[in-house]
Amino acid sequence: MAAADSDSLMDPEVRAQVLDIAAAGIAVMLLVFVLGGVTGGVRLLLTVLFTFFVPGRAVVSNWPRMAGWADLAMCIAISLGLLLTIALIALWLHAWHPESLFAAEALLSLTWLSVGLIRRRWSYQK
Repeated sequence: MAAADSDSLMDPEVRAQVLDIAAAGIAVMLLVFVLGGVTGGVRLLLTVLFTFFVPGRAVVSNWPRMAGWADLAMCIAISLGLLLTIALIALWLHAWHPESLFAAEALLSLTWLSVGLIRRRWSYQK
């Protein structure tokens, strides 16, 4: 029975859902910490995980062609690229408000992660 369970985790659909749910969980927990004014090591860890994973996962989740590539590596590259670009644009516009930018990025990421989960669910049921 253990072999069947490990095989199901290798299924690309299951793996994609687990990664999407993990990314959404990170975003929600960090949003709660930021809006609640909580500081400390856990918030720092969630911030690093969000920065390196969540926005990129939201993009990869909605880009089916990328499923065959190294999706975790692409998540990291896309996350860093997106967040760096948004930060630079905010600085150029003299609109640097880190917590507001994070809240917008987290909400957009959660929206796109939800879209990816729903899209995959519909295509899986067909």
